[in-house]
Amino acid sequence: MDTEPNLTGTVFAGCKIISKLGQGGMGSVYKAHQEALDKFVCVKLLSPELAREQRNIDFFLREARSAAKLEHPNIVHIYNFGQENGSYFIIMSYVEGKTLQDLVAEKGPLPVGEATDIMAGVLQGLAHAHSKSVIHRDIKPANILVGADKIPRIVDFGLARSITEEKQLTMAGEMVGTAYFMSPEQGLAGTVDSRADLYAVGATYFYILTGKYPFDGKSSIEVIHKHIGNPVPNVMLIRQDIPIWASRVIERLMNKKPEDRYQTAAEVVAEFSKYNSEDGYVEPTSNERTFDIPEVTARMQAAPQPPPRASLERSDPKPSDRLAPPPPPPTVRLGPQPAAAGPRPALQLGALHNGLKLAAHLALTLAGTGCFVLAGASGAVSGSLSSPLNSNPATAFTLALAGTVLYAWALWQKPLKFTLAYSFFALAAAAAAYSGGAYIPAPQGADTVTKGFLAIKIGLENMFSGANVIVYALFLYLAASKAVFKGNWLVKLLSTAAYLGGLALTYLYFKAGAEVTPEQLWLAAGGLLAALGLAAAVTQKEFSLFFNPQLLFLAANLAMFSMFTNPQIENITSQKEKAEAAAAAQANRLNLQNYRQAVLAAQAEILYDEEGRPLEPKLPRKPEEVKPPERGKLQNQARLEYYKALSLRITGTLANSAGIIFIAFFLALMANACFAEELAAAYRERELY
Repeated sequence: MDTEPNLTGTVFAGCKIISKLGQGGMGSVYKAHQEALDKFVCVKLLSPELAREQRNIDFFLREARSAAKLEHPNIVHIYNFGQENGSYFIIMSYVEGKTLQDLVAEKGPLPVGEATDIMAGVLQGLAHAHSKSVIHRDIKPANILVGADKIPRIVDFGLARSITEEKQLTMAGEMVGTAYFMSPEQGLAGTVDSRADLYAVGATYFYILTGKYPFDGKSSIEVIHKHIGNPVPNVMLIRQDIPIWASRVIERLMNKKPEDRYQTAAEVVAEFSKYNSEDGYVEPTSNERTFDIPEVTARMQAAPQPPPRASLERSDPKPSDRLAPPPPPPTVRLGPQPAAAGPRPALQLGALHNGLKLAAHLALTLAGTGCFVLAGASGAVSGSLSSPLNSNPATAFTLALAGTVLYAWALWQKPLKFTLAYSFFALAAAAAAYSGGAYIPAPQGADTVTKGFLAIKIGLENMFSGANVIVYALFLYLAASKAVFKGNWLVKLLSTAAYLGGLALTYLYFKAGAEVTPEQLWLAAGGLLAALGLAAAVTQKEFSLFFNPQLLFLAANLAMFSMFTNPQIENITSQKEKAEAAAAAQANRLNLQNYRQAVLAAQAEILYDEEGRPLEPKLPRKPEEVKPPERGKLQNQARLEYYKALSLRITGTLANSAGIIFIAFFLALMANACFAEELAAAYRERELY
């Protein structure tokens, strides 16, 4: 075996060798002083043993040619390359710094901001290389130098190749790269483009954030198989302070299919820039704040605490109530007690008074909802929200104003003048009522009163229609969500039954008429979420952000929706793929036919130069192959088409069955439930004091 001589102190290719920096796979690297340029450089020499094969020499010189094309601050600069005294060399810029591999070995995983800035620089260098049609194919921490100026630089273009190169140095079926950072297509020895570098960037980002390889194993083959078949580990499970956006960037960079990754390095740099300020990465901060309200604290300390109110909604205390002294203790007397006098009869009459207020509130909200239905029905054209305002604005505005006044009157009776839940239900009821009136399937020219009676007739006829199943599912979900946190066990059981009933109705609605087999995975997910929601509904007595029956049952309903819609979207996507493939094939046939005709025409035309000699015919360029759109794009189109058709189907059936009007009146009833809850809480508080 040939041994490499000690070159320290010698002059090689115009450079005085100072010291040996390291030994790589292709040879040795030395620090040297370039006397003509008067600057420190690196001299890389191909080892004598590898220089015996021409293929290794071609690899080595190709690195020099590839890197010499590139002029970028994030890529090492090549000054010279060639052969001297039987040794092949490359002279490149010298960077005072360490590789990312060494930095992680010394410091451990890097902070998110530092790691993101480094990878942004690497991606900018790769964007430049890819713009010159150069693919690196061996991006890894050991091939990224970070100088004292904190600027990362890509080195070692030994495996790089130009997309336009005709001569391929890799043999058929030969893998190139480093197993820990190798893309699946490299592991399969398939066609490689710039997206393989992006996969390696994702693996490198993973490594410097966690100090671990994305996939590890006992051999390179085992690691490569994991890159090809195993899902990417979640970095947030390895290191909890990594933000979710970084995890998403890594997952997309390391997608198994190149078409599902970022398509250019510039896209990833733009993604990083969303999370970087002018001073670097901005660490997320907590939104939690603690406030101390002295008046409330003093009152809580001074007065005995009342039992919990039935509602979670509460208004600020009135100024007259603040810092109020506690009531005097009751006097205990022996013997017969006189009948209660004073305000006690008023409190006993309060229940009757509240009942009358509740009835009045119900009448006002239902009447107001009816006014909004008539306002929507005042248009000349059914199915148009703008028709009432265009064709009959006076009637529409008058009825809408009457509905607003009735709702304002109902609001005036509330103990708490503004609560979020009540406001939501009231506004939603008004909007749904107007929309339901506008969509009543009435004959052309019908007047407002006729449309109102028609709405009642259609509503009664379709009260139990299958078209309104989804409406009842919504009713049950909202009603259960309103009452699920009550302490009464009977109310809790009714709430859980309502949740399960609404989920069953959702299943029946989307299953009806479905020509596809539902996805079992989504069915299992829906069942699991429903079981968790059931447990939360039974055990939880107050709002919880995580173990929340409202959110869990909402997710279960969405799972039921996805179970039937996803297969239909896949069917539409497959149909689109076949149609696009056929269209592309037809376009390619026409292009090829036109190309052949153009070639024959060019060959038939003989041109001569000034001396009368025939010229070579100028043949046209062969047309590029027309390729069908990517599956992901077709899938998005199919999803939009299906959701649009589904929304039209739902709104159409609800309009024809007066289902939208059902929704409006139910929302009005939910507003009344909020009102009743407030009245009960206010009555108990007066009794307590």
